[in-house]
Amino acid sequence: MPSLLRRIVALSLISGLLAACGDSAPTVGTPAAEPAAEDRSLIRTIDSGGFAAMLDSARGDVVLLNLWATWCAPCLKEIPDLVALEQDLSARGFQVIGISLDDADAGEEVLSFRDEYFPEFFTYHVLDDDWYALLADFAPNWPSVLPTVFVIDRNGELVGTLVGGKDYQAFSAIVEPLL
Repeated sequence: MPSLLRRIVALSLISGLLAACGDSAPTVGTPAAEPAAEDRSLIRTIDSGGFAAMLDSARGDVVLLNLWATWCAPCLKEIPDLVALEQDLSARGFQVIGISLDDADAGEEVLSFRDEYFPEFFTYHVLDDDWYALLADFAPNWPSVLPTVFVIDRNGELVGTLVGGKDYQAFSAIVEPLL
């Protein structure tokens, strides 16, 4: 799908997001390392312990860690570019990992939203509403802005942060030198 069309589709969905709220319990997995390729369609929950394990399991790859939410328009605009970048660079040891910061009890909504609009986007969902606990050691100065992308090198070190909506070119410019 052309980039402009993807963006238009994502932005047109915003009006429907308010209706996406529900009160069913989330269907979630356990905090775990990146699942095998055949399991990337799952959304797994994550807490601070799971976050550390996920980062350890990604060591050896360059990672863009994307903080997003279903209600965040700039998040929805950039996700198609993140998916395209991962498809283009995955053979070179690159992966995109999303973490939805939607309310902890919105797991089912996050899953259905992701499946409908961004089925190739691998994402975790925060297990509780304490975002700061999740990121306290990793990015203590995170300004609580969505979207935020953290760039992690092959050694597992945080080497860059992009705050606010970005595009394919901005992501590529920061990732390519690390590959």
